[in-house]
Amino acid sequence: MDLKAYRRLLRFHWVAILLLTLLGAAAGAAVAQSQPPVYAAKAQMLVTVTAPGEDSSQAYQGALLSQQRAKSYTTLLTGQAVLRQLTDQLGLPYSVEHMKSHITASNPTDTAVIDVTVKDRSAQRAQDIAQALGPAFSRIVSSAENSGQQGAGQAPVINVRTLDPVQLLDHPVSPHKSFDIVLGLAAGLLLGLLWAVVREVTDTRIRDVQDLEQGTDVDVLGVLPRGGRNRDREFRSGLPGSPTQAQAYRWLALTTEIAGRGPGPRAYVVTSPVREDEAAAVAAGLAIALAESGTPTIVVDAQSSRGRLADLLGLSSPWSLADVLEGSAGLEDALRAWREDVPLRMLAGSGTEPGTEAAPLRKADVAELCRRLMRRADAVILVAPPVLTRSDATTVARAVGQVILVTEAMATRMPDLVQCVQRLRSVGVKILGTVLSGERGRRSRPYVSAVSAPTRLDGRQVRREDHGRSHTAEWSPGNGAGPRGASKAEPR
Repeated sequence: MDLKAYRRLLRFHWVAILLLTLLGAAAGAAVAQSQPPVYAAKAQMLVTVTAPGEDSSQAYQGALLSQQRAKSYTTLLTGQAVLRQLTDQLGLPYSVEHMKSHITASNPTDTAVIDVTVKDRSAQRAQDIAQALGPAFSRIVSSAENSGQQGAGQAPVINVRTLDPVQLLDHPVSPHKSFDIVLGLAAGLLLGLLWAVVREVTDTRIRDVQDLEQGTDVDVLGVLPRGGRNRDREFRSGLPGSPTQAQAYRWLALTTEIAGRGPGPRAYVVTSPVREDEAAAVAAGLAIALAESGTPTIVVDAQSSRGRLADLLGLSSPWSLADVLEGSAGLEDALRAWREDVPLRMLAGSGTEPGTEAAPLRKADVAELCRRLMRRADAVILVAPPVLTRSDATTVARAVGQVILVTEAMATRMPDLVQCVQRLRSVGVKILGTVLSGERGRRSRPYVSAVSAPTRLDGRQVRREDHGRSHTAEWSPGNGAGPRGASKAEPR
C-alpha cells in the first residue's frame, strides 16, 4: 500500500480506528485499576569464604569460590527447604509454590553478591519476609557447607550475611497504570488498523469517485453531495438551497447534455442498480437544472408503484404513466406544470394502491410515448425502477436507448453496479455515465468532486445553445475534471 492508500484508509475508517484505540486505552486502564497493588522489598546478601592461613593464593581461591557459590545460591535461595522454613517461622498463609513465584534472586556478574526481591500485596509482609530470608538462608548454608569440617584450619568456612538493612520501595511495583494504558492504546490502535484493512479489502460498497473509476469503465457524469434532512421537500421550489448542491446539479445538467448531445430533442432514463429513491431525487434535480437553464423538459415517473417523483416536486396528479399508455387519460391532461416561469412539466401519479401490482410496461408503448413527449420538449427524463429488481427498467431503457445510472455513496455495492452495466449492455442500451449521489467529502468545492469527462470529447470544444444563449466548455484531456472553466454566456 502506498501513501495514498493509507490516506484513503484513514479517511473512511478513522472513526472506527479512533474508537478501537480509545477502547483499548480504556481496557488497559480498567485492567490496571482492577489489579491490587503489589509492594517490593529488596535485600543484598554476601557470600564469604574464610580460607585457612594468610597466603594470597588461598585468599584468591577463596574469592573465586565465593563467586561460584553465589551463582549456585541464587537457585538454592528459592528452594523448598528455605521457603518452607520461612512459612513456618512467619506463619505465612502461602504455599511453597506461591512463595517461589514472589521471591527472585540474581547474582551480578563476577561478584559474590546475591540481590533478593520479595513481592507481596502487603508492604509489611514483604519487608518481614525479606528480613527473615537472610538469617534463614545463612543457617541452611552453614549447615550444608560447614557441618562436615573436623577442625579449624582444615577447610574454608562459607557464610552468607545480609549487607544492608532491607529496603522497602516507596511505591507499588505493580500495576503499572501508565504502562497498561499505553499498552492498551497500542493494542487498540493495532486492532483498529487491522479492522480497517480487512474492511477495506472486503467492503464492496462504492464510497467515492475513485471506486467508480476503478470498478467500471463507465464515465462519471457528476457527483452530488449528501442531501439535507428535509430531502423530500428540497425540490418543491427549486434546486436545494445549499450553493454546493445547486451547483452540483447544474454541473450534472451540463455534462449530461454534452454526453448525450445530438440533433433534436434528447431522452434519458435515470435508474439505479437496486435502490430506487435516489434515482427519483437525481432525476428531479437534473430536470430542474435543465429547465432553469432554458431547456424545455418533461420528467416522467416510470416506477409505477411509487409516487416518489410527485412528492419530490410537490405536485399531484390523478393520472400516471400507466393511465396514459392504457388510454385512460390524454397526454396533455396528465402533464402537470411545475412552475409558470420554468419550462418543466411532470407526468407522474401517486402510484398504485398498496398491495396491487402494476401491469408490466411494453417497449413499443414506451417508445411511442417517448416520441410524443419529445415533440413537446427538448429533454425528456424517465425515472425507471431499479435494473436488478424490476424488469420494467430494462423495458424502459430499451425503448429510450440511453441510461444514466445512479449510485449512492456507502450504499450501492460494486458487484451490483457491474451486473447492472452488463445487463443493460447485453440488450444494446447505451450507458451515458454514472452519477454518485450522497458524497460526503470536499463539500467546499463548487462541484463537490472531480468528474471524469467522456473520452470521446477529449481535446474538443463543445458548444451548447439554450434559448438565446450559447455556452462554451473546453474538455481538458487527462485531467478527469470535466469541462474546464465556468460556463460563459454569450449573446447570439
